[in-house]
Amino acid sequence: MTVLDTNRPNPARVFNALAGGKDYYELDRVIAEPLLGSQLAVALAEARRFARRAVEYLSTTHQVHQVVELGCGLPQWPDIGEVAVHANPKARTLYLDHDIVVTTHARALLTEQNGVVAEVDITDIDAVLARIGVVMDSAAPLAICLSGTAELLADGTAVFEALTRKLPRETWVVFSHITNEVAWSDIGRAAEALGRAGIAFCPRDRDTISTMLAPYRLTDPGLIAAHRWRPLDTEHDALQAQHPYVWDLPALAAVGQLPG
Repeated sequence: MTVLDTNRPNPARVFNALAGGKDYYELDRVIAEPLLGSQLAVALAEARRFARRAVEYLSTTHQVHQVVELGCGLPQWPDIGEVAVHANPKARTLYLDHDIVVTTHARALLTEQNGVVAEVDITDIDAVLARIGVVMDSAAPLAICLSGTAELLADGTAVFEALTRKLPRETWVVFSHITNEVAWSDIGRAAEALGRAGIAFCPRDRDTISTMLAPYRLTDPGLIAAHRWRPLDTEHDALQAQHPYVWDLPALAAVGQLPG
């Protein structure tokens, strides 16, 4: 029987509360509430919108119909798989996370026909690749999605580098990362608050993020603020209406492909 620990904050639940979800407890809300409306909360929301746009772009423009979401977190609709299936009903999505809270919820709530949820530590690169090999067609294009994931790992740069070395050539990546070079005071306070709650949060500078993506050939417009990566008019208008004074956000995003 699965037993969930409800006596201490859970990163997935805290970030669900930040995203306006409902899958959290009071102790998670207490941590998230002071961060609501912060630059971090806005940036995380825009990073999620970016990931959806990027998956749709890869599906429609490059016929990529297999997506692996690493560190998927609690479901947020529309989830990545729903976006992929909307573009192609036969699309496959693999959701990987080490957190039993996440995988339990995901198995109960995610309904797309070709979606698979697996409890895997994404820092175990061999385990990640083994699961991909079981679920995905190695002869078809593949995309790896890390959005709001690497900054939750103290060794995120090393993990991503190790993953990149072992991914098949021509694999696509959908990547976003919170940076500490924009709204640095706000992001610093958020990182400290999360750290006090036992939640590792590691925003990084642009140079570090650029180095992480160096092996990939980035599509236009390259590495850019998440809300500026091919935004839909409706999303741009909604962001400006809610946050009229926002010019830049502390989330960088890019889509790239490993050279063949």
